[in-house]
Amino acid sequence: MRRALILAALAPLLLAQSGLPRAHCDYGAGREALREAERMARAAPADLLEGRERGELLTARLRAAVTLFLGCGCPMLAESVAEAAGLAAQLPAEAELVRMARGYEALRWRIAQARERMERQACR
Repeated sequence: MRRALILAALAPLLLAQSGLPRAHCDYGAGREALREAERMARAAPADLLEGRERGELLTARLRAAVTLFLGCGCPMLAESVAEAAGLAAQLPAEAELVRMARGYEALRWRIAQARERMERQACR
């Protein structure tokens, strides 16, 4: 997890040096992706299948937000969202509904922290 965060933080520098196109900056789309993820994580899953599917969608939305925030030069915000994406990525592997519900609870808390950071500090 730590390696992924370090790589995500260094991605803009590595892309600039390699001549590859830089990540796209759309702060508004990143904010909307974070809000959508918060809405999706709000309710506990009814069964394992639903929880796994929603976990995959949440992972994709949060990873997209990380990319957008990195493209805007917001490494601290991107790191907070990446931590939430890491939790979401673990949800599809859960074998018990009770453990999955706890995972969703932890994810909601992590997303709320990222949103609060976004509202408090904006792009940092």
